[in-house]
Amino acid sequence: MAMSMADRKAAPADRIVASLLAGLICGVLAVVLSIGTGSLLFSLTLHSHLAASVGMALAATTVLAVVVGLTSSIRGAVALVQEVPVIGLTAVVAAAAAAMPEGAPHHTTFVTVIAAVILSTIVAGIAAAVLGILRWGAIVRFVPYPVIGGFLAGTGWLIVLGGIGLLVGAGPKLADFHRLQDLAFAGNVGLTLLFAILLALIEARATNALFLPGAILVTLLLFNVVVAVTTVDAGTLRDGGWLVGMPADEGLWPPIELADLELVDWHAVALAMIAMPTMVFMTVLSHLMNVSGIELASRSDVDLDRELRTNGGANLLAGAAAGMPGFPAIALTLLALRLKAPTRIVGILVGGVALGALLLGGRVLDLIPTFLLAGMLIWIGGALLIQWLFHTYRQLGRWEYLVIVMIFAAIVGIGFAEGIFLGLAAAVILFVIQYGRVDAVRMWLTGKEYQSSAAASEERRKLLVAHGDAILIIRLQGFLFFGTADRLRRAVTRSVGHCGEDSARFVVIDFGRVTGVDSSTVLSLIRLAQIAERDGFTVVLSSLKPEYREAMERGGLEQGRHLHFGSGIDASLRWCEDVLLGEADPGFSQSRPRPLMTLLKTLVEDETVAERVAPYLEKCDIPARTALIEQGSASDDIYLIEAGHAVVEAKAGDGPPVNLATIGPGAIVGEIAYYLRTPRTASIVSEEEMRVWRLSRASIERLKTEAPAAALALHQGLATMLAGRLDGTNRVLRFLAD
Repeated sequence: MAMSMADRKAAPADRIVASLLAGLICGVLAVVLSIGTGSLLFSLTLHSHLAASVGMALAATTVLAVVVGLTSSIRGAVALVQEVPVIGLTAVVAAAAAAMPEGAPHHTTFVTVIAAVILSTIVAGIAAAVLGILRWGAIVRFVPYPVIGGFLAGTGWLIVLGGIGLLVGAGPKLADFHRLQDLAFAGNVGLTLLFAILLALIEARATNALFLPGAILVTLLLFNVVVAVTTVDAGTLRDGGWLVGMPADEGLWPPIELADLELVDWHAVALAMIAMPTMVFMTVLSHLMNVSGIELASRSDVDLDRELRTNGGANLLAGAAAGMPGFPAIALTLLALRLKAPTRIVGILVGGVALGALLLGGRVLDLIPTFLLAGMLIWIGGALLIQWLFHTYRQLGRWEYLVIVMIFAAIVGIGFAEGIFLGLAAAVILFVIQYGRVDAVRMWLTGKEYQSSAAASEERRKLLVAHGDAILIIRLQGFLFFGTADRLRRAVTRSVGHCGEDSARFVVIDFGRVTGVDSSTVLSLIRLAQIAERDGFTVVLSSLKPEYREAMERGGLEQGRHLHFGSGIDASLRWCEDVLLGEADPGFSQSRPRPLMTLLKTLVEDETVAERVAPYLEKCDIPARTALIEQGSASDDIYLIEAGHAVVEAKAGDGPPVNLATIGPGAIVGEIAYYLRTPRTASIVSEEEMRVWRLSRASIERLKTEAPAAALALHQGLATMLAGRLDGTNRVLRFLAD
């Protein structure tokens, strides 16, 4: 239905109202999420500096929301500090703290850790920007799926630990179960679990996108109403664990002063950088995964390279503001889009709300209960655990699922970086094993089933059908490496003695559809050539790209008696066929003229019938470079070639003609179009002077009247020849088909 004029005038105002509402709602949620995420940074170490980590998170969210909101290709994108890169930063924090000299002042350690975090955030921004400039946004498509699954499962576990750490005030231990006897602690734990379950139920059952943020806002409101009614002060709530433990008068930002940089132990920072590549990898990968998720959920096209550049610049500024890495959040971005607010106003408002929370100082945490922050973290982390450790069990193969479990176990038992690198190694090994099971051989044929197109004649075809088992044709596909190349060698070795009554004399290996080879392929071929010399057969390598042949020659493969390099499959087969026919029938010569009676006896296989048919054929002498048959002409003749050679060529459109085959003495041409009564589909042009015998439609009609038995034998001979050619054509199509 078309919009009315009033609707068109109201639309901009409605969009502004929607943008303001979405910006405020997403801003409050971004503050809550940023506080929870920021609390992860020191959740397992340096617990007394919670206010600093929260301030760093809010500062980063302020910068990220505004920069990404203004420059992203996703209008309405809401960017903030994210759990995954912060989890990666915890490894940097731990490494920096561990690298400090024994007995170093606590403040010096803290300043050094902050310097390591700032440097890591800046490097993450540079890495993302460079990848975007190089247009490598599609790199996320190449990360093995099980590695991503294990990475997210391990991330979920660490997020859950972070949420529990907020409740217990430190890294969770078994001894903390005894604290459940304390009523206040047990109540906090119970509310945390109830809130996490509530969020999970709303996410699974709710049909309206506002239910989830509404539940969070209502919980915040109820908590603060209860606090106001009971007139309990913030200090008492902190002592009871209901608020995060931090001094009420402690500022959130900046975490350190510029003068503190003189205290940084740069040696410890350098040692901490060993954990930085994992954090950078996690940040870029998670960013691309989030953007891809937004793209899929919003059914829109997203420029991944632009997003990398945009987010890279935003993280550079966030690092300069002593912040942490971040990127667009799927939940808040989709919330803004579902609120009909795909505008850049949303990002600006989210940044403004985060800045307001930052300026209020530590007092902002007095409004947010511990169970809400811990419950959200447990909900987020638990969802990742359930999705990647349980839902994927039936979705993936056994070995792929085990890679996920192995990465998760390594992250839990050893460390995050170790788990990711172990998972990548396992994924590579799994890929090698699985790809090694892929058969590199696309097709096996023999010279009996498939022949070259050179000098085609019935006599040659029959000889090759009789002796063609001595030629083994192998067509390869894909990438050849140590697994597939060795399987090929062993398969050829087994098959050489099973190509008919006699062993294969030639093994033609076609590389036309090979996409790459490694050095182990050369070694396997060298071993195959050694076996060929020992067992007396010849290996012919055809359709080799120049770089493949150069690699093989560098590796020690040299053309000789038992190894031949062919330019293409047709030329390689022709070489093998010529040698084979020369040995099988020394009297056979492709160039030797075939008298008319020889041609007819080959066709009808009866000398009496041949003598009866011969008078009905007309001898024709064809000069060199003359068309015996022209493409598109009438098809009223069949030709038997006695002497000379010609080229079969076809022309499509205005392009040059394409050579299809070479024919010579003994060939019979023109019969297909003759029987179909269709125009000629190709031309036959003589290469030299030729002598041919013409059998016209009128002559065949006279033969049918005057000698019906001979006419029937002639038709049967032509039909048998056509059937043989058709069978050969079918095999050719199978050989060449994609």
